[in-house]
Amino acid sequence: MSLHSVKIVYFIFFILCGLNAFATQADSIPTQDSIESKNFVATKNTTLQSYIEQLKQLDMALHKTESIWLKRYENFKSYHDISNEITDLEKEALLAPLEAQKTHRLVTLKKQQNLLEQYRTKPFGELLDKPMLEAAPTLTNPFEIFSAFSYIKHISSIKANMQHNQQDLDKLLTIIDKKSTILNEITQNTKISNTEKKPYKDALAITQEQNLELQSARNILETTIDVFNKDADEIEANLEYQIKNQILKLIYIGIGILLSIVIAFFLKLIAKRYIEHHERAYTTSKVINVFNITIIFLILLFAYIDNATYAVAMVGFASAGVAIAMKDMFMSTLGWLVIVVGGSIHVGDRIRVKKENEVFIGDVLDISMLRITIYDDITQTSYRENHRAGRLIFIPNNYIFTNLISNYTYGDLKNIWDSVSVCITFDSNITKAKKIALEVASTHAKLYTEQTRSQMQRMRDRFALAHSALNVDPRVFNFVKENGMDISVWFQNYAYGTLKLKSVIAQEIVEKFLNEDDIHIAYPITRIVYEKANGLGEAQDTLPRFNLS
Repeated sequence: MSLHSVKIVYFIFFILCGLNAFATQADSIPTQDSIESKNFVATKNTTLQSYIEQLKQLDMALHKTESIWLKRYENFKSYHDISNEITDLEKEALLAPLEAQKTHRLVTLKKQQNLLEQYRTKPFGELLDKPMLEAAPTLTNPFEIFSAFSYIKHISSIKANMQHNQQDLDKLLTIIDKKSTILNEITQNTKISNTEKKPYKDALAITQEQNLELQSARNILETTIDVFNKDADEIEANLEYQIKNQILKLIYIGIGILLSIVIAFFLKLIAKRYIEHHERAYTTSKVINVFNITIIFLILLFAYIDNATYAVAMVGFASAGVAIAMKDMFMSTLGWLVIVVGGSIHVGDRIRVKKENEVFIGDVLDISMLRITIYDDITQTSYRENHRAGRLIFIPNNYIFTNLISNYTYGDLKNIWDSVSVCITFDSNITKAKKIALEVASTHAKLYTEQTRSQMQRMRDRFALAHSALNVDPRVFNFVKENGMDISVWFQNYAYGTLKLKSVIAQEIVEKFLNEDDIHIAYPITRIVYEKANGLGEAQDTLPRFNLS
């Protein structure tokens, strides 16, 4: 090869090297298109990452809500997913026998389907149903006001629960709406490729389906709450009206009862002021109390029973039943009425009651509707029979029909006939003994004799008293006893203190008998009679006498 040819080859080589260097330099200089392409990729990555972060936050918020609506929807969704998978496996089983693993899977899915059966058509169940309320109470008396308040409180609690469910659903829909909005922005963003959009499109479809189901539930729940609130408001208004009526009726009844009590109080004051006799004033006060209680009972009875005929019939049947079941109490009440109206016994009277072998004498402290209360004072009966006193004796009023009750102080009569008996020997001067006993009794009982004479004169206006009954002067009698002649002197004595005067007269009679030589007090003795003695006190001086008492 010639020198000229070599020069041409080197020249061409250098030209090619220059062109290659220029091309390399040109490639290293960024163009406008390359810059825009890089910015697009960076923006796309930044936007998608922001969306993903927002979706994570919303999913965390959904998880934290623990909404019953979301759980029920998930169960509803799970049921249908399981049903679809079961359908696919059953279709596959029609074409060819399933593998053991798929067969086991099918059995498991059917068990899960049975557990979730209640979510098949109504995923939210009773959350959307209108609560059933029990029949509202009808107020017929003040005590039922408490049940009405309890019923209103129950309605309020149901309202609060439904309101809470609505707020929970609204909160859940707000989060799902935000999630749907972000997913929609991702699918509409032109800077994100279709490949990257695909999972978000599927998530958007699921979210929209979920939102549609929950929104339908929201509409139904709103209607349910509206209907329930209207019914509840009507019931509450009716109950409040009944409560108001019962309170007003209670106020009127209270005014009536208070007025009855005030009138009874003033009547008792008048009786206490103008009735001087203490016992009569006390009895009048008791009668006023009984009438007051009766009026109050009738007020309450006719206030709460609308049908008066029914009330009277009910009272009649109730009275008959009570009269049979509680005969003694009924008879005691009837006895009280007889005592109060008849006036045979008054508070303060001294009475004597005999029941079988028991005898009680005491002063009447109280006469209630069921019993008479007496104070067992120290009397001759206490001394001879009971050997004790100071007790409170309760006597049923029905005893007035079946037992003997003696009144020592009936009406104006406050004194009774009392006696002292002293037995003297047969050989005593009986005439002198009777005279002494009569003188002693007349002296000490003179005041009571005059009082009794006046009292008996006043009683002639009410009773046909015989002439002998008007003779209240002391009397003396003699009776033959085993040990001698019993000298019994009778005199007027104060009914409330018989023992005092009785003991004074007895002591003085005995003392005067002892001072007399021809009066001898008799007591159990043994007399030995020898021959030539008649045993009548005409024995010889040698006749011995032995006192064997």
